[in-house]
Amino acid sequence: MKKVQRIDHFYTFLRVVLGIIIAYAVCLVIICLVTGADGWRDAVYNFAIGPFTSRRRFAQVLSRWGPYMLCGCGMCFVYASGRFSMIAEGIINIAPVPIILVMFNTTFMTNLPWIVNITLIAVTCMLTGGVVSMIPAAGREKLGANETVTSIVLNSVCLYIALSLIRKYAADRTLSFIASKTYPDNMRFARWWGNTNAHDGFWLAVIGVIVAIVIFYRTRLGVEIRLTGSNPSFAKYAGINVKVVPFMGQLLGGLFAGLAACVEVFGAYNNYQLTALTNIGMDGLIIAVMAQKSPLYVPLTAFVMAYIRTAAAVLNTNTNIPVEMVTMLQAVIIFFVAAEGFLSKARQKSIIKASKESQEEVA
Repeated sequence: MKKVQRIDHFYTFLRVVLGIIIAYAVCLVIICLVTGADGWRDAVYNFAIGPFTSRRRFAQVLSRWGPYMLCGCGMCFVYASGRFSMIAEGIINIAPVPIILVMFNTTFMTNLPWIVNITLIAVTCMLTGGVVSMIPAAGREKLGANETVTSIVLNSVCLYIALSLIRKYAADRTLSFIASKTYPDNMRFARWWGNTNAHDGFWLAVIGVIVAIVIFYRTRLGVEIRLTGSNPSFAKYAGINVKVVPFMGQLLGGLFAGLAACVEVFGAYNNYQLTALTNIGMDGLIIAVMAQKSPLYVPLTAFVMAYIRTAAAVLNTNTNIPVEMVTMLQAVIIFFVAAEGFLSKARQKSIIKASKESQEEVA
């Protein structure tokens, strides 16, 4: 049994890695075809090497990587529980708002140490994300409403509620757009390398991924979430509460999305200035799909997503290729990584061979 599981894990890892490599090669070919004979060398260089050519560009990759990892892990729990809630997108916008209102309307956090403030910020964002994620979850489990539709509509509601509260209670009136006042130094993540976008929130994201892996693979709740999502009938027969477990999966997704909001808003920005949906939640779903709904592979797939997003921006800046090209590139990557039939025959043959060998050893 363990040998079969090892084979299954190996082919899952191989499908993710080979899928990314093949898709990346296809992307380079497409870029060459789009740019033509004259500019393909510069285009390929900017896409392949561009994110690593300066400290500021690499800092942008790291800045995206942290929230992507957390949001991807959260979507793994939602996806693995058999649900398809997209509420993480709205959570990114609304989760930081309660603590920002406390920050600029009271003196409670003014003289607290940095570590205490960051802990308060992270916990508040997570709790807010968890509460918001329960709205589409309750609609699905209690009222039979489709959680995908509910969450997509709720994303816009979260955005406009957040903007309304910031404008009324925490806005910087000297700016020409809706944004909060500048965060005090003891209420935000410290920047690396001068004023680049890389910051200490990245380490919080790493800790979050480790916690997600432990919960997903090493706890009873993680096993119940996976069993319920893959086979609800068997889970019910095994004594698992198939009505409560999907709630828990979506709650964990909301908690991790709230932590992603904390890392994004209090790390990459000097103040709250999210005037539109960030697309981090949608990218989190893509990352979870690419990772085969396994937090173990999320750091790799999140890095790929952060890399191609940054590479697309570099490509757009230095060539005539539009930034929308990244949509096509990520579609190619998802096609290869998420395709169920990719390497399925080789995997099946290896499992059958291992099963026969195990039977012969027993006999």
